[in-house]
Amino acid sequence: MFQTMITWVVTGGIGCGKSSLLSLLQECCGARSVVIFSSDAAVTQILSRSDVLACLQELFGPEAVNASGVCREWLRAEVLPVPDKRAMLENLLHPLVLAMLETAREQAQASGCNLFLAEVPLHYEIGATVSADFVIVVASSPSVQVRRMMQKRGLDEHTVQKFLQAQWPIEAKVERADAVIWNDGSLASLEAQVLTLASPLLQA
Repeated sequence: MFQTMITWVVTGGIGCGKSSLLSLLQECCGARSVVIFSSDAAVTQILSRSDVLACLQELFGPEAVNASGVCREWLRAEVLPVPDKRAMLENLLHPLVLAMLETAREQAQASGCNLFLAEVPLHYEIGATVSADFVIVVASSPSVQVRRMMQKRGLDEHTVQKFLQAQWPIEAKVERADAVIWNDGSLASLEAQVLTLASPLLQA
């Protein structure tokens, strides 16, 4: 492994398999020191904070929060499709996520970690503000993205299309990547690509 910690950013479109890639990379590296940061998990944690819930109500009204906490269905229907409202939500969440990412990176560095894997779905949309030694884009065809999101998250096709429209086209991300993992096929195909990707780490 490397003597100093390196950072890989994993990005791509929704339903492309970023989480699967992260798990396989960690498994492939075995007992070697790997720390994973998930932006999606960070958002879930942030949305449980009372101060953030209060901000959501202030920005979007009482409908944004219900007795259980944040009303994700309402945000998907009323905020995601509206660019100005979506920008307001992103301006609230993104700085908090990025702060958590940098804290996690510092802690990983202090622990002697060799590889810091940061899952940042909107890496390019936010101007590639997360510094990285290597950027991996996980890509799939739009039809596969829609099918996976409908099957795994129970979303309807209209909602999935809104998510897709809120992100850069996958082709634009592929053009900027240091490495591309194409995940339209089988798990075996994904595993083979991950093994190739991890080979330099395993040989170092």
